[in-house]
Amino acid sequence: MQLVTFAIDEPDGRLGLLDGGRVLDLAAVAAARGGDAGLVATMERFLAGGARALDLAGRLHDDATRLGEPAWWLDLAAVRLLPPVPRPPKILCLAGNYAAHIREGGGVAPAKTNTTPQVFIKPITTLIAHGEPIRLPGPLCTAVDYEGELVAVIGRAGHNVAAAHALDYVAGYACFNDVSGRRLNIEVEREINARTGFFDWLNGKWFDTFGPLGPAMVTADAVPDPQALTLTTRVNGAVRQQAGTGDMIFGVAETVAWISRFLTLQPGDLIATGTPSGVGATTGAFLQAGDVVEVEITGLGTLRNPVAA
Repeated sequence: MQLVTFAIDEPDGRLGLLDGGRVLDLAAVAAARGGDAGLVATMERFLAGGARALDLAGRLHDDATRLGEPAWWLDLAAVRLLPPVPRPPKILCLAGNYAAHIREGGGVAPAKTNTTPQVFIKPITTLIAHGEPIRLPGPLCTAVDYEGELVAVIGRAGHNVAAAHALDYVAGYACFNDVSGRRLNIEVEREINARTGFFDWLNGKWFDTFGPLGPAMVTADAVPDPQALTLTTRVNGAVRQQAGTGDMIFGVAETVAWISRFLTLQPGDLIATGTPSGVGATTGAFLQAGDVVEVEITGLGTLRNPVAA
């Protein structure tokens, strides 16, 4: 099922189930049908509820479809979508997880046996929803790039998780855009070395609005194999990236297991699994105000965001 966080007038979102052009207000159905409305009131509560919440959401959808009560259904165009996971505890991202992307940047992809996942964190303030604008930072960074990615949403706490069981900790998947500032214009005269280069690269990931997520989180039961999806990124309708998630150096399970060696994964954590080749830095085709970026992944929908000055 496709789950969204939506709002109408209230600042905080409610959990909805996306069904075509309609959104089902799950808590409203639960309240009317005698279910635990709190369990499906927000994405945070849904993730904390685990299998019980997933089962309830499915039954509520069946009831709403059968009974057809119009008050439970909202027109998608009449609601405001928020990021499906609006307040993730952490946004964890992989750098260089597709060999072709490493090569297009001038690097050499190491043998998998001689490398490990390279993980960094984006601030929560980067997160925006489907339809919200990616805002260019201005003179500080004039080279802004797209990076279409598959994100895994953690559904239960885990530490030192074995790779063989790691997908059991994933509640769902969504489209993500790891928007990146490729070149910073710093007014301080600095020594340019590996250290300043790394932190400029990292700081370029941190601008507000540089983490579009959505439009929905598709529950893991609807994604039998996260390594069998096709990811496509378009700018103004033109395909810039297209690859299979099976091309990842480290798959979702391996990545979850690796990260959990260093920290405790929490429900709602986002793990962005890296971008394939075709980024704008290769050709110098950076994002401009007025552009529209789309990230589409098999079965997960299309994340669409305009670019604004």
